[in-house]
Amino acid sequence: MSWSRAASILLLGAALAGCGFQPLYRQGGAGQTVIAEFADIAIRQPDDRRDQLLRDQLLDMLTPRGTPSRPRYLLEYKITESIGAVFTTRSEEITRNNMNVTVVYMLREYESGTALSAINTSTYASYNLTVADYANLISEKNARERALRDSAEQLRIRLANFFQQRPDLKAKAKAEAEAEAARRAGQPGGYEAPGTRR
Repeated sequence: MSWSRAASILLLGAALAGCGFQPLYRQGGAGQTVIAEFADIAIRQPDDRRDQLLRDQLLDMLTPRGTPSRPRYLLEYKITESIGAVFTTRSEEITRNNMNVTVVYMLREYESGTALSAINTSTYASYNLTVADYANLISEKNARERALRDSAEQLRIRLANFFQQRPDLKAKAKAEAEAEAARRAGQPGGYEAPGTRR
């Protein structure tokens, strides 16, 4: 993981922590509820190769078990990309570029098309330039893939926060957690309220 990628994820995590967000693997029932919502998301079909790269990342992160047969949500996205020089020699030769990738996501209800959440991400990746054109194309391609992967990671975190804050899903997660606690209490070795042991 690059320093810039790690730093952006840490900063995003710190910002979300201030909103009460916790990582999925630490949420118990709430985490399972969010993951279940992810599984109901259909992701818009790509228009080009760049779209396909992003969609593949989103499929892996949101719906690893496959596209839902009866989706409840539709995730749309629009990618904007720009490339600028990071380092230029005294002879004005560019030796390193910075690629900035901005993605505008829109989560909608699948049936009605009602907009539920708009999320913008901005990621970047740098790459070196050489005198070999083919090598430069490969470096640019790899940078694009890194930036799109970072964007998909940011989206996953922020979508989880969106679902976690919805009142109906909060109630569902609480009910599931209480049911799980009750189930465990009834098992041998499970929790027993004070005064219930005979």
